[in-house]
Amino acid sequence: MTTSSDRIAELTDRAKHAQQQVQNALAQDQQQLSAAVDQAMQEAAQRAEQLQREAAQKKAAASASMEEASNKWQEHVASVKSRVQDRKAERDANRAERNAEDAEFYAVDAIDFAIAAIQEAESASLDALLARAEADALAR
Repeated sequence: MTTSSDRIAELTDRAKHAQQQVQNALAQDQQQLSAAVDQAMQEAAQRAEQLQREAAQKKAAASASMEEASNKWQEHVASVKSRVQDRKAERDANRAERNAEDAEFYAVDAIDFAIAAIQEAESASLDALLARAEADALAR
């Protein structure tokens, strides 16, 4: 099982990659920028599909599906915090183990959601740069 520290490292790497892609796009011509937008959109769509497949395979008790996480994020975070407090009081080792697994699954889901959001942000940023380049080209 992937640990949350591994997933946080992946999230950090993905954010750095998105930042570099947007920086590189500033020096690209309109055709290169258009290709970068297409690639970023395709990668974001592929990641979203992968997340949907993974969410369907995880047990419901571990965490909400990605749709639930995106639609009810605040409510879900409050619920998890409350459960964490309840878990601290539990003494049963088997129940504590299950609760730890649930928390780990939740952490991985939250990180996956963040990675998908970063990919979407990269795609949107590149698309905005392309739109600006097109507008500037038409204005000339």
